[in-house]
Amino acid sequence: MSISVTYSLPNRCTAPCASLLLGLFLPVLAVAQGTAPAAPAKPAVEFNDRGLTFNAADGFTYLTLRFRVQQLAQLTTVSDDDLDIASANLAVRRMRLRLESVVWDPRLKVNVQLSFTRGDQDFENSNFPNVLRDAYVTFQATRRLALVGGQGKLPGNRQRVNSSGELQFADRSIVNGAFTIDRDVGLFAHYVHTDAGLPFILRGAVTSGEGRNPAVGSNGLAYTGRVELLPFGAFTGGGDYFEGDLRREPTPKLSIAAGMQHNDRAVRTGGQLGRPLFAPRSMNTYEADLLYKHRGLAVAAELHRRTAPDPITTDGTSTRYVLTGDGVTAQASYLLHSGLEPALRFSMVTPDGALAGLAGADRQRQVGFGLTRYLKGHKVKVQGELLHDDFRNQLTGATRGAWGLRSSIEVGI
Repeated sequence: MSISVTYSLPNRCTAPCASLLLGLFLPVLAVAQGTAPAAPAKPAVEFNDRGLTFNAADGFTYLTLRFRVQQLAQLTTVSDDDLDIASANLAVRRMRLRLESVVWDPRLKVNVQLSFTRGDQDFENSNFPNVLRDAYVTFQATRRLALVGGQGKLPGNRQRVNSSGELQFADRSIVNGAFTIDRDVGLFAHYVHTDAGLPFILRGAVTSGEGRNPAVGSNGLAYTGRVELLPFGAFTGGGDYFEGDLRREPTPKLSIAAGMQHNDRAVRTGGQLGRPLFAPRSMNTYEADLLYKHRGLAVAAELHRRTAPDPITTDGTSTRYVLTGDGVTAQASYLLHSGLEPALRFSMVTPDGALAGLAGADRQRQVGFGLTRYLKGHKVKVQGELLHDDFRNQLTGATRGAWGLRSSIEVGI
């Protein structure tokens, strides 16, 4: 397996560019400090919760294969009062293959993720089968510091960073859909301090700002940072990065986090996502989130804000814009001992007044009730949801609404 990442820098290498160059050489300097000791041999093939793993004789080189499939069925009514079916969707929502490998050195890891369904490839916006989701190399420089290069998830809002296979609803919220920063190509760093005192996690990235598999480079880069505080200590088994309290935390656990991104001269409506703009626009995205878990109870909330000095672009006949505005989402669930989990979620997206009257810029509220039956944690589960959406045109005040039913079956290793 060979992965190559090429970076094209501006002609004038300013302070951010110098940081980018320094990041390129940090792993080289860290490797030069010495090689790690050999580990004891493992079985040639293992199958467990991590997936199907092939181990080399050196005791640390391995290749792990994982896949998952999500089947989705969704119905939407004509309106609040007219319960006739306006749309019906039966689809394989996601089919993904993940490869994880440690090669040559136990501190060096490669991750690749591929997607194979139209709805999972951003086809409508990219106009080509965008199969590659992740392709990055991680170097564990120290026990706490990891350096990453390639294409992967940015350190954005928690619901996005959580795997879509570890959600307690069939999909993420409308707020995530409006304001998430998703994936990008560049350099990342993670510093995890979960020892005594106040545990915290620092994450940062300098990336292209154009999202997955960009066609061409622009003159701007994106700068992202995030901090997470864990005042009651680390979650059991990484429980702060999957939804629902499947670990049934014996003591209260809390994570409080905040982050921001400046995307300089972005070329897409959502920065890393969305349709191409008719002219570049710089934007700032802010988010804060909270997560609490204890004895089967899980509560999560997120706040979002996006700004842009001049969000609207036009080619003379059509208009495309950066969705500036605010978003809030909150959800709560309780895991019964039977493996059944009821959950509630409220989400609202409020575009800025400057976008009033534009297509797709209505204020939207969604309330959902979900029920999940876990058969083998998040790897095998059945989900059902009742949804209600209402929209308000911020220019005319006109409102409309609809009901929705959504069902999902997820199977993976």
